[in-house]
Amino acid sequence: MADTPRFGIRFKGQPANEDHPGPGAIRGEVAAPAARHDRVPIYHSALELAGQAHAVIELAETERFFLRDQLDRKSSLIPQLIAQGLATADMSGRRALFRQARHALTDCATIFDMMLERSSARRDVLDRARSLALALLDQLVPLTTEPPKMW
Repeated sequence: MADTPRFGIRFKGQPANEDHPGPGAIRGEVAAPAARHDRVPIYHSALELAGQAHAVIELAETERFFLRDQLDRKSSLIPQLIAQGLATADMSGRRALFRQARHALTDCATIFDMMLERSSARRDVLDRARSLALALLDQLVPLTTEPPKMW
């Protein structure tokens, strides 16, 4: 009778480890382990886009400074946000970082479109950068949507 609790009630505590999503997590959502960013293909796609955006910036000497500067900042921000998202175990935090990366990526794609319209750089370089941006956007969209709620 020593192991029978008083009143027959046995309390079970929640595990105190990273497998437990913790408070604030969406029901049915499990915290995924953080991955090393350099091992994930989406990170390498973001790096490739940043490199291609740099090539566009170098070729677009006639374009206004603020637009080139904005493209430089946004294209550099995308791999950083993806790496931070991959290092975050909390899924809602990860989605928020991926959402910010998606916003910066949309800005980059818009700047590429503006430069195409203005003929600021060679069309083949802009087309390559734009196609990389759209392919990366297709990879990011599923990572930013919340899972369906389980009631």
